[in-house]
Amino acid sequence: MRLFDHLKPFAISLSAFLAMTGGAAASETSYYSGKPWEVVLHVSDAQNERPYCAFRTTLWDTRAISIETMIGAGDAVAMALRVRKEAWNLPLNQTTIVAAESVAGMGAEVPMKAISVRELYSDVPAASVPEFNFMFATTLQLMLARREPQPLAIKFSGNEPLWTVPALDRFQAFEINEAFKRCDLDLRGLQSKAEQGDSSQQATSPFGAASPTGQPPAQPSVSSHLPTAPSDWEFYTRDEDWGHTCFAQTHHGIVMVGFMGSPGKDPVGFVSSLFSGDTRATWHVDDKPAYVSDGSESDYFSWHEFGQLPKELLDQMAQGTELAVTGAKGERVAVSLTGAADVLSKFKGCFSKP
Repeated sequence: MRLFDHLKPFAISLSAFLAMTGGAAASETSYYSGKPWEVVLHVSDAQNERPYCAFRTTLWDTRAISIETMIGAGDAVAMALRVRKEAWNLPLNQTTIVAAESVAGMGAEVPMKAISVRELYSDVPAASVPEFNFMFATTLQLMLARREPQPLAIKFSGNEPLWTVPALDRFQAFEINEAFKRCDLDLRGLQSKAEQGDSSQQATSPFGAASPTGQPPAQPSVSSHLPTAPSDWEFYTRDEDWGHTCFAQTHHGIVMVGFMGSPGKDPVGFVSSLFSGDTRATWHVDDKPAYVSDGSESDYFSWHEFGQLPKELLDQMAQGTELAVTGAKGERVAVSLTGAADVLSKFKGCFSKP
């Protein structure tokens, strides 16, 4: 069964990030430029547009496809799709369905809004954020797979013909992966600078208010309620070829780290866009004992899967601050565990069902 055939339409609500196509000036930094794709960091002067890393076509002069990643609240990674054609005369603010699909059958149907007479941009309910991020990150992973990069097909409603972007070669896929990592680092630097600029306008302190006698402030009571920490971790379920499957995952740039499991079976860890070929990696939380697992590239998802990881690792993650995955060749990714406890609890409850 092809995954794309039974997917429900899902995309992402990015109204706060919506790039308005007015006359605002913008600067772009190039990290890779070739055919059929380029990688750029886009920074607009418009106050309502966040900077983003764009994976954008260079194949045509009068039309373009752009897959964009940006940083939202709580360091969460959001993804968006932008499609433009000079010959279009679109009805403003009207929505249509656009499908993005790889040859492997992975893809997503995306409700897109006409934000100008020539441009469509993804814009749908926030409830579909986890599925959209997962599907687009996986589609992107297939397009940049080190072993066999996949082409991309964009299917439209109406009478707009199919747009097809040919596959990259392996060397191009490697170069673009590296370019994405550099772009993501700079994007996070811009986000950090913006947050520091906002905080500089406020009177802040790493200490609580001292009492008149100079004694430390009293500890809050056990009944005090702290706000829930924002989290980039996502939980959802989907029916795969082998049956009902549970997912818990997060992103760090284009690298995706997570776990999947089916009811009654042991969970499997996965990492995308970091390793090549068969590998061995250590998974460890803070200063807790590390777990070693052998991994290989999945023919189904095109990411690296790691079995034989104990359920104790999930318990450590629920109470920890950072998960690091380190390969035998020095490849490493570290992801925050802030706010992950609730997601991991749902995940364990899901795959533990008989």
